[in-house]
Amino acid sequence: MKKLSILYFLFLFSLIFSQNREANDCVNYIQICGNQTITLNPTGYGVQEIDYSNTCNGQEHNSLWLKFTAKTSGTLGFDLIPTSTDINIDYDFWIFGPNASCGSLGSSIRCSTTNPAMAGSADNHTGMRDSEPDGHYSEGPGDDGDSYVKSLNVIAGESYFLLIDRPIGNGAFSLNWTGTAILEDPFGTAPNPFGSVAPIDVCNSSTLYDLSDYDTQILNGNPDFNIAYYGTYEDATYDENRITTPIALGDHDYYYRIQSTVTECFRVETIKVNWKPLTLNIPELKVCKTSNGEGIFNLTLANLTSESVADTKYYQTLPAAQAHLPGTEILTPNFFPSVERSVFAWVKTVSGCENATEIKLSFYPVPNVDTSLYDANICDNDLDGSVSLKFSDITPVIVIDPNDFDVYYYFSSAPGTVLPDDFAFTSDTTVIVEVKSKNGCPSVFGTINFKIAPQIILNAVQPLQICDADRSGNELIDLNDYTAFFTTQATATVYETMNDAKKDTNRISFSQDLKADKSFFFRFQNSVDCPAVGELKLIFKSPKISSLIQDVTICKENSITLDAGPGFDSYLWSSGSDQASSGALKVGEHWVDLTFENCTTRQFVKVIAEEEVIIKILEIENDRLTVTAIGGTAPYEYSLNGIIWQASNVFNNIPKGIQQIYVRSAKKCIPTMREFSNIDLVNVITPNSDGKNDVLDYSALRLKNNVTFKIFDRYGRFVFIGKDGNYIWDGKDGSKLLSTGTFWYTLEWTEPDTEVIHRYNSWILLKNR
Repeated sequence: MKKLSILYFLFLFSLIFSQNREANDCVNYIQICGNQTITLNPTGYGVQEIDYSNTCNGQEHNSLWLKFTAKTSGTLGFDLIPTSTDINIDYDFWIFGPNASCGSLGSSIRCSTTNPAMAGSADNHTGMRDSEPDGHYSEGPGDDGDSYVKSLNVIAGESYFLLIDRPIGNGAFSLNWTGTAILEDPFGTAPNPFGSVAPIDVCNSSTLYDLSDYDTQILNGNPDFNIAYYGTYEDATYDENRITTPIALGDHDYYYRIQSTVTECFRVETIKVNWKPLTLNIPELKVCKTSNGEGIFNLTLANLTSESVADTKYYQTLPAAQAHLPGTEILTPNFFPSVERSVFAWVKTVSGCENATEIKLSFYPVPNVDTSLYDANICDNDLDGSVSLKFSDITPVIVIDPNDFDVYYYFSSAPGTVLPDDFAFTSDTTVIVEVKSKNGCPSVFGTINFKIAPQIILNAVQPLQICDADRSGNELIDLNDYTAFFTTQATATVYETMNDAKKDTNRISFSQDLKADKSFFFRFQNSVDCPAVGELKLIFKSPKISSLIQDVTICKENSITLDAGPGFDSYLWSSGSDQASSGALKVGEHWVDLTFENCTTRQFVKVIAEEEVIIKILEIENDRLTVTAIGGTAPYEYSLNGIIWQASNVFNNIPKGIQQIYVRSAKKCIPTMREFSNIDLVNVITPNSDGKNDVLDYSALRLKNNVTFKIFDRYGRFVFIGKDGNYIWDGKDGSKLLSTGTFWYTLEWTEPDTEVIHRYNSWILLKNR
């Protein structure tokens, strides 16, 4: 049977040779018909038909022989343009005629063998054009010329040979005709448009096609033409290897040559072949599974192909389908009981293509439910007496592949009313589950008995007292210390309020700073029971202290007994005493633990050593001693012998020489003693250089600290100030000798070892003779 299809006609005006083949000779010329563009790639040459004696001095290297005939008179030229722009690619040409023959070509009437690289041309083009001067009919070789010669003046009916040669380089060229003359073209004068062959869809490599059946369609009533068919474009061009018998088409294009029987003109056209084997779907049919483990399938519902089908048969195995042997097909394809498996179909289309394919037989998902997989003993986690849940959370637990089904929940007492997804119960409740097929298969049912699960059992915990032992107004506590009072069978978290504990929100730290009575709430959880909440009430207890215990000062050599007083449940002193009385306490820091109503606090007390009395200044004026002391506890008592004491710090009639002074505090601790000297002050100076009383000399004060030695007159004007170790006065005011008179002076210093200040005031008579 012939295979025909519609093909849009593509009229080709170019003759294309892309493959190298053996060069032609003059007798094998290619006839050029019409002024179409020519694209050729010459390779090698046959017989050397020109030599260097010919015009333009050249011979064949890679040549092609063409022939053209003028249909109308006029000018005729062409542009020969290499495909590559490489300036080293050199094309030459010669034209013979008019009306020459291959056996008698004569000399060329136009030729160019100019080398574009040697001639310095801007490009590698060559040809004939009207703009060249008359008489410019040849040029070359080498650097001679510009690669173009003058166009031909042709007369209708004249024929010419065109020899094209490429002596240098590689690559094809295009030849474009110019001028006013028109070349002979029998196709342009044919009475009817030529037909074409639509693309042929080939789906079976064994089908034979008689290409000659297309002759009438292609010629379309045009006389003086015949048709031949070929497997390649080159065969069609050179009229080689004609296809003359029916053939099985391969996966490539075929060609036909329309040949004029009046002229030598021909045209090559393409027969497009679409290698298109029949591709079938691999469909899947699904049905509900029956109680015997099978399903009833209608094989004719399988979507095998979108193409028009002429015949379909169904088989148990693929080989049987591929052979589509009579007697092996499934006789009732519209009612085929089967387990899940594959069967096979053989399909033949209207266009004659055929193939076999698989049909998969499957069951719709079978509804399933297993309520035992869900633990319906549910905790009241927020401890509000009600359990809330979502059925959509339960479905994936009790149903395999739940997205394949519709799942509904009902009260057992109202099976027709679907329960909403959000569900709550306050007591044991039974719910029916229906798993329904989305494809009409039978539903399955299950039952869930919802129950509120028991909570963790907690001990009752009485309020606990927290003692502010350090009396800071707050007590840092660790609530972990109290969880075991409730239970040891669960872990706990802690909250500020009962509501937070029930809902498990706003957890707080176990470390808390207690400042007043306060309740905390523990939520206990384990892996067995439901959570429970317990309240811990803490009583903030301020301890009782003794107002009798105060810091006390005593002489450092003494001890003291303190008493905390009555009213406490127990006592414990740092001295070891467990009575209200401390026993003997020496100077230092001591404490007593006082307990009252189970709240114990440690009260500290200091036994302070009396500060030592320090004798600061001893001032003597006219045998009268004034003592200044600091430290210790006033009022002080003073004594010159450590036996007889007086309250006054002034002593009169102090003997000359070394003395002692004692000072003690009001607590009569061991007194402080200092030695001092009541020195015999000089009261007369006679600076007359007789070696007696010439100067007032206190140079021994150089060994003391903070020395003051000043002499002033009765007006209070200083006449001498000792400094820099100079504590000797010679009766002068600077270098001026003073007149006889009475002066006053002050001596003061600090003893280096005791820091006691000694101060003396006296008068002196200056006599100048």
